[in-house]
Amino acid sequence: MAAGELSASTATPSLQAQQSGHQLDTLHGVYFPCLQSILGVILFLRLTHITSQAGCLFTSLLILVSSASTLFTWSSLSAIVTNGQIQGSSGPYYIISRTLGADIGCSLGLLYYIGNTLSCSMFVLGAAEAVQHSVRAYYARWGYGFSGHIFRWDVQLLAILLVVSMAGCVHVGTKYVTLFSNLFLCVTLTSILCVCMGCALFAMGLEEGNLQPYDRSFMENLWPRYEPDPYTGVVPNFFSCLALVYPCVTGMLAGTSKSLHLKNPSMSIPKGTFWAIMTCTFVYLTVCWLFGMTISNRTLKVDKFVTASVSYPHELVVRVGVIVSCLGLILGCMSTAPNLIAAMSSDNVLPFLAILRQDCEGDQPRKALWFTAILVALPTLGGNLDHVSPYATIFYLLMYAGLNAATCISGYVKPPGFRPTFRYFHWSVSFVGFVWCLGLSFCISVVGTFVSMLAFLLMHGYIKKARRLAKSGIRWGTLGNAVRYNIVSSALNSLAKSAASTSSFPTEVTLSMAEEGSTLTGIKKSPSFTSDGSVLSGSIDNNEEWVHFQPNSEFHAKNWRPQLLTIMDVDYHGAPTNLHVMSLAAQLQQMGKGINVVITIIDRSKAANAVSVASAINSICEEAKAREDASLSSDITGTSRWQNEEESRSSTTSGIDHADTIKLIQRSKGLLMFQMKREGMDGFAEVSTTDGKFFEAVWSAVIHTGLGPLSPNTILFSLPSFLAFEQSSPTNEIKDMECDGGSRRDSIAFEQDLIRAGEYLRTINGILNLGKAVILFKGCPTYPKHEAPLPERGTIDVWWIVHDGGLLLLLPFLLSKHAVWAGINDDIGTKRKSKNGFRRRKLPGAKLRLFAVTTTRAENPTKLHDAVVDHLQRVRIQAEVTVVDCLSGIGIDEYMRDWNSEKVAPRLDLKKGIVHDATSILKQNMGLPSRNHVASLRKDGISTHNMTLGEVFASKACEKPFVSEEEQANSSHTTDASLQNNGTSSPIDAASLFGDTIRRYSSDANLVVTNLPFIHKKQCAQAYFQFIERVCEGLDNVMFVRGSGAEVITAYA
Repeated sequence: MAAGELSASTATPSLQAQQSGHQLDTLHGVYFPCLQSILGVILFLRLTHITSQAGCLFTSLLILVSSASTLFTWSSLSAIVTNGQIQGSSGPYYIISRTLGADIGCSLGLLYYIGNTLSCSMFVLGAAEAVQHSVRAYYARWGYGFSGHIFRWDVQLLAILLVVSMAGCVHVGTKYVTLFSNLFLCVTLTSILCVCMGCALFAMGLEEGNLQPYDRSFMENLWPRYEPDPYTGVVPNFFSCLALVYPCVTGMLAGTSKSLHLKNPSMSIPKGTFWAIMTCTFVYLTVCWLFGMTISNRTLKVDKFVTASVSYPHELVVRVGVIVSCLGLILGCMSTAPNLIAAMSSDNVLPFLAILRQDCEGDQPRKALWFTAILVALPTLGGNLDHVSPYATIFYLLMYAGLNAATCISGYVKPPGFRPTFRYFHWSVSFVGFVWCLGLSFCISVVGTFVSMLAFLLMHGYIKKARRLAKSGIRWGTLGNAVRYNIVSSALNSLAKSAASTSSFPTEVTLSMAEEGSTLTGIKKSPSFTSDGSVLSGSIDNNEEWVHFQPNSEFHAKNWRPQLLTIMDVDYHGAPTNLHVMSLAAQLQQMGKGINVVITIIDRSKAANAVSVASAINSICEEAKAREDASLSSDITGTSRWQNEEESRSSTTSGIDHADTIKLIQRSKGLLMFQMKREGMDGFAEVSTTDGKFFEAVWSAVIHTGLGPLSPNTILFSLPSFLAFEQSSPTNEIKDMECDGGSRRDSIAFEQDLIRAGEYLRTINGILNLGKAVILFKGCPTYPKHEAPLPERGTIDVWWIVHDGGLLLLLPFLLSKHAVWAGINDDIGTKRKSKNGFRRRKLPGAKLRLFAVTTTRAENPTKLHDAVVDHLQRVRIQAEVTVVDCLSGIGIDEYMRDWNSEKVAPRLDLKKGIVHDATSILKQNMGLPSRNHVASLRKDGISTHNMTLGEVFASKACEKPFVSEEEQANSSHTTDASLQNNGTSSPIDAASLFGDTIRRYSSDANLVVTNLPFIHKKQCAQAYFQFIERVCEGLDNVMFVRGSGAEVITAYA
């Protein structure tokens, strides 16, 4: 297994199962293996003895306490199993390490490995003890005195011979182990049936077996009777009995070891494991009460193999059955434990295990096998499974406690990457499981638990240091990063709330770059990203310097969350306007668990001369009216003249130190924080001022806001409106997305809007060049708010053209989980009164509808639909998928992405149905029907940021030219001359067609989300915003999204 983002093959378990010829269902893949592992040697050799010491009542309590810990751990395991794909043959280790990170995953994996080897030692000693008891019983029956020992070390020698022989069988081939696994289970179940039948017949006096009538005694073992063990002389207690009972319930992870061969692991493992635990608990309780209520206390204490003595029809069935059952359990442990330790060595997380690495992928890890055999043989030198059982119990309990703790933290922190589909999971259950397992471990042995915990912590520290010194390339993301993000975020939000509770506001004001003596220069060259979006390069006009932006190298998509910088519009009172933007920001912050900074920018040049806020507003209105009157008497006014007038006007006003300006800033910040509180938003409010350089102030805020990794990665704007553009006639609209600088308008309003649009466009482009995502939001008062949730379940429509790193999927998913989209208020409506009082209502969230847009006729809508549905299942996002193929050929994708970047996305040949200008990786993927395309492209160094859906899923959705029946029937709707001649339409025509299609399908949606058009070189601002306006015309709430180039969503957590 190679180290990396996805260290195993990108094929799904179902596909690999098909290729290997095995597809196991819940019964054969999970239930039976768990049943075989749980129903082991303790049932036959120790349960009756424990019942004689602790009594039926307390033995039942021991069984229930042990089973309860496994049920709590089952809940955590089910959450992890349903949180991502399962690959590789290491079973539990792969699931835990990919979800919780390499450090915690490997540490817990080592605990599980040690517990597995100790259990295997118990099974070996159990088989040897079964042989010993059988020989002693027959010698005593024949009248010969025999202690059960041929010589002093006979048990140890027999145990070592068993270990070597079983390891040799596994060395030959594990297929024989799998072939005979059901046979071993049948033998175990047959033995249990014979034991129960024999005990019932003995109680009724119909069959004596090898017991005597005086051995029959009813109700003698109801209460505890602790006496010295006849063989060891040790007096047990409640907790020592717990150490003996607990290993009988530690086989719950057997099903995860076969996860690679399951049809549906996320369904089979939780379901099969649960019923196996329930079944085995019932069997143990039945045997406990059946023997405890019918056989005398003395017989149960002296004869530890009384289950064979009372069996029906013959004791050999059970004696041989127990030995065969132990051999099956030994083979099972010998098969799974080496795979686990070999997987850790292959992942390069433990350097000293490099010698155990597999020579070839898929080969039997023979070095790991014999290393495991040595570790199994060492505990057998004690000669008694009672000496091994407590240590196996402690390691299993600590492993379960660590698993519960990690899952509890993930569920409490709720990082966006942790999205389990297991409906019954809650972090509080995992917390109870952690306390339960840790408490049981301390009850069994305080010293042993402390030593084991110290070993775990030392191993965890060693793994972290070893990976850091070795510069390991493993990037699975870590739970620690999510915890640290949550702690810092909560601490900063607490500081923000503390500052909001004070009566006075800070007077510090952020100055624009122009006021600080800096100038804003344009970026001449488009940025270039690496495959993971980690490096951005551009050039500056003045000195031709290269600027490199290098994010944190430890960043992983599972840790991505929207860190928002929201630019709020304000009126001349300083009051925020377009409050729907704040509602959107609040919902993204609450569900994305990120930091939110809300900033407003006030133009001092329009308010500094005012004695008060009211007089400032009147003065601004008078200036606007005067300029409007002047425009009627003037023929044409140039841009330079307008700017000079503004500069001369601002030069006569007072600066930031003016008292009225400070009052306006404080008032604006107070109103901003009040609105944030109304929306239930945690975050920071800032007010910046500028002297007529609004967009330079925006640029400065984007650059300087944030603290290290908590700097904003997503900038949210309200979609600007340009009345002059809207009033222009269609004949004067620009038909090309590039400007030639040739046309001028006679209107002053048009000139001002053109300048403002150009600044707005350059600002967005600069933000994208900084490697940050941009959201443009057009909203209306109907957008759901904290105080005005939707009366019914809302609908969010996603129109997906360009893949864009998955941001277009993640943001609507986060919004859909907010309470306002479920039709109830987060604080008031989450409780509904029932007959017995108040109960919490489960929030279903908004309905997501995804519209996959085909861009060429080479894309088969049916196959693309299946590919998108499969991708959504991988990333655990539920949405209704519809493929829209009526836009194929209009060239809408040319306006949504950069065709001229250094890493051009692969293009589709309409005639041949193949991919051109792509790497050979894409060509090799053609024809692989079930491959995880997004993960495989990222692994091969191809960024999906600039690719359409048809190109991302090229191997699945693209074929020879495909034209649907609907497209043929509606071909009359696409008779535009540009479509007929060139196959692509003009920007305005393409936007109109795209907008009409959206309105046709999404007229009833509460929010429409789609890609933000790409800003091309020499982009015309007027054409760009007219394009956007045509797309969202007639729609109330539209969110345009453009990612930074980095992946933000993964198929595993």
